[in-house]
Amino acid sequence: MSLYECVKLALRSLHANKMRSVLTLLGIIIGIASVITMISMGEGAKRLVTGEFVGMGANLIFVQQDYTRQEVIWGHVKPLTVDDADLIRKACSAVSDVSVTKVAPAVVKYGAKRQNVNATFTDDGLSSTQGGMLAEGRLLTELDVTARRPVVVLGGGLARKLFDAKNPLGEKVKVNGLSFVVVGCQKEQGRSIFGDSTADMSVYLPISYARRMTGTDDVAAITVEAVDVAHVKQATDQINAVLARKYGENPPFMVISSSTILKSAETVMSIFTVILAGIGSISLLVGGIGVMNIMLVSVTERTREIGIRKALGAKRRDILRQFIVEAVALCLAGGVVGTLLGSGGAALLSKLAKWPTYVSPLAIFVAFFSATAVGLVFGVYPAYKAANLDPIEALRYE
Repeated sequence: MSLYECVKLALRSLHANKMRSVLTLLGIIIGIASVITMISMGEGAKRLVTGEFVGMGANLIFVQQDYTRQEVIWGHVKPLTVDDADLIRKACSAVSDVSVTKVAPAVVKYGAKRQNVNATFTDDGLSSTQGGMLAEGRLLTELDVTARRPVVVLGGGLARKLFDAKNPLGEKVKVNGLSFVVVGCQKEQGRSIFGDSTADMSVYLPISYARRMTGTDDVAAITVEAVDVAHVKQATDQINAVLARKYGENPPFMVISSSTILKSAETVMSIFTVILAGIGSISLLVGGIGVMNIMLVSVTERTREIGIRKALGAKRRDILRQFIVEAVALCLAGGVVGTLLGSGGAALLSKLAKWPTYVSPLAIFVAFFSATAVGLVFGVYPAYKAANLDPIEALRYE
């Protein structure tokens, strides 16, 4: 019997038992939809993280305390200071720009409105240290720092909550009781995979106000911009050498490039995607067991039909092929519907929960491959049982 004839017989059999076929399909549909949704969640999160790092620039280097070191964890190491940034700026030829950041909790007021936020103090115009993409106005500049100008840049979410639809540029806000003029606003990033964006609820101030508002000169991190991507390694080596000269060999600081962080993030997100796909596959496994049970019932009900076909010359492989094709056809039908539902579910999740999703060609391929594999794996035993029925005993079956 040809494969074409097997497919025709399989479709005819499924059509003859519509209700049973639909009920069997439900398990596969739910399983495939779960796999599609889970993979799209992982892929969406991966693309979001990758996009954020790519947007920062591949030539950035970050210097901060190494929190894997015991002496740092217990606070036995002096933090980075503005002087360290100046030293890096002067001593490293592969560096084009250096910026420091310090983060502290703050209260921002505008009229009767009040918001608890993160105050980020910075000394440079690097967009990566000021929340990302500018929506309107300008970023803080070096002149703002040296002249101690009372100006701030607001995160997109903070600007919306304080001003609603009003243009905040030129308006005065109070940060921890001090008055500042709004000179810029960032684009609102919205909800990320870990909740509301921290950058959205931040206010950016000149670093020259840090001591007055926090009482210390220490900084959270130093952001370094290499001359270009080709000089990142050289710049990293120079920064390590500068820190080693000041703090001794093996200084308690971490010097890491944005590309290295991106690679680590991609690895973590890939593992995250695989775990999510594994969770979705549990539903698919349950659906496969349901297919096997229904196929076994079908074999029992069609015992006499199998006996007649064998008596008319059908071989074991013909019977085996027919039932395997039926199982695969059933699972593929569930795969099609499940893919559509999973894609819709991913889009709905993205809209309602603000979780980034992306239905990739890989997810669709995995869905159809999984459906085929489930049909083959869980269809083999019923098919084998049908193929090994004794034709004489089968003909006697009532």
